[in-house]
Amino acid sequence: MNTKLKLAFLASILANVLLAGVFLGELPRRFDGGSSRQQQMDKALQDFPAPMQARFREKIDHMRKDVEPIRDRMREAREAAIRILIAEPFDEGAYDRQIDTINDLRVRMTQRMAVSFKEAALDLPPERRSVLAKMLKRPPPR
Repeated sequence: MNTKLKLAFLASILANVLLAGVFLGELPRRFDGGSSRQQQMDKALQDFPAPMQARFREKIDHMRKDVEPIRDRMREAREAAIRILIAEPFDEGAYDRQIDTINDLRVRMTQRMAVSFKEAALDLPPERRSVLAKMLKRPPPR
């Protein structure tokens, strides 16, 4: 083998080893970090008494049902914004109005969720509210 071929072969092996290391290094995070918010909530609620768990789950389910129409409208508004973005000629004003609509819907959804969590927190004693607060925290970025 000539020198260039040897170097290319070694570079290929090194790149494959690095790729395998990155892939294997990410596996534990993917399995652990893949737990959904629902699973995190179930885990946090295990310590709650059964009646309190039922009331809290009921309120969360009600919140989800309450917010679902807004999520659907946001999804439709995003799709409309994408259609505006790719249309010829590009209508900057229509795109800006669509983005404002999306932002308004996001604010409305956040407000409804905040009210729902406040109502859920009113039924909880202080030590249980700390569990709720931990549950609401965003997970750290990967």
